[in-house]
Amino acid sequence: MTDSPRLIEHAFPLKQASLDSVHEKNVRHGHISTLHIWPARRPLAACRAALIATLLPDPGTPEKRKELCEKIGGKVVKKIERKKMPNGQTVEREKEVTEGGILHWGRETENKELLDWFRQEIRKAYGGRAPKVLDPFAGGGAIPLEAMRLGCEATAVDINPVAWFILKCTLEYPQKLAGQTRPLPDFILSDREFMEAFFKAKGLSKAEVQRRLEHLGHKHDQPTLDKLELRGGDLEADLAWHVRAWGKWVLDRARRDLAKFYPTYADFEPVDAPSRRVTKVEAASRRLGLRDETSRLQLVPLNDDGTPNIEWLNKDFDEKYLANADNPRWLAKPTVAYLWARTVTCKNCRATLPLLKTR
Repeated sequence: MTDSPRLIEHAFPLKQASLDSVHEKNVRHGHISTLHIWPARRPLAACRAALIATLLPDPGTPEKRKELCEKIGGKVVKKIERKKMPNGQTVEREKEVTEGGILHWGRETENKELLDWFRQEIRKAYGGRAPKVLDPFAGGGAIPLEAMRLGCEATAVDINPVAWFILKCTLEYPQKLAGQTRPLPDFILSDREFMEAFFKAKGLSKAEVQRRLEHLGHKHDQPTLDKLELRGGDLEADLAWHVRAWGKWVLDRARRDLAKFYPTYADFEPVDAPSRRVTKVEAASRRLGLRDETSRLQLVPLNDDGTPNIEWLNKDFDEKYLANADNPRWLAKPTVAYLWARTVTCKNCRATLPLLKTR
């Protein structure tokens, strides 16, 4: 491509890129931001628009510029949005959204023909070859990812080792391992919740999912198992499922190692009506002879995997007693800290203490 003016020097779909970038912030499933936290992530919509406008030459006239910008970002339209307020009333408000284009989350696949057209136009502008795009401060990888989506040869560089690893996981591994499957690791086969989600994702019926879980040794409401029986192609999974499995392994290990530093306490109260705690607890404490013990919070012992073992504190209560939600029992109360808090409650005597100022 000769050194001719680019589209971004004369026009840019700023409004559309802004609207779709704001919408993208609310996307959770499938977005690269869910892979790892990176504080300086750029919205994919804005990066896509900036790359296209930078790589394509200026068409020369205001009319053609407007047409090309609308192909990139679509048209801005107004629609009525209805929102139910806490008081029960429904409030209507006018909201600007985009229609068409390839910037809005999901439209890059919905409008695949249009995305292919941009890829061809970019190649045409560079003599039929894919242009090279270098991002020397790639960070979370939004710019090189969008460059790859547009058919460019992208090179991502970052001196930060965390960013380097995020870039490997975002740009390199999915491309290298696309379409490949490997057997799931043995440790995850004992996790009923994971395996149930895995079989459901294969499109199996409820009965077939249950049958395969039983092959693995899982029974109804059984969270884990010891005996593994099922092997073979049914347990072959792609990269995404392996990331989920090993992510769960890391989370379990971290929970186990850190649990002793973040203790969980339990309060003696009814399940359904904690606001009526005083009257119910006093009556139950006198009846059970636990008045001294229930006046203060109890430290919850830990299981081998680091999870709180609340059942141990309630071991003296029979099933009939625990079946009634009005009966007080020990309930885990994880420690919660609020940034705006000015006081803290003592776990032993329940006294409210002021937090000391650090200034």
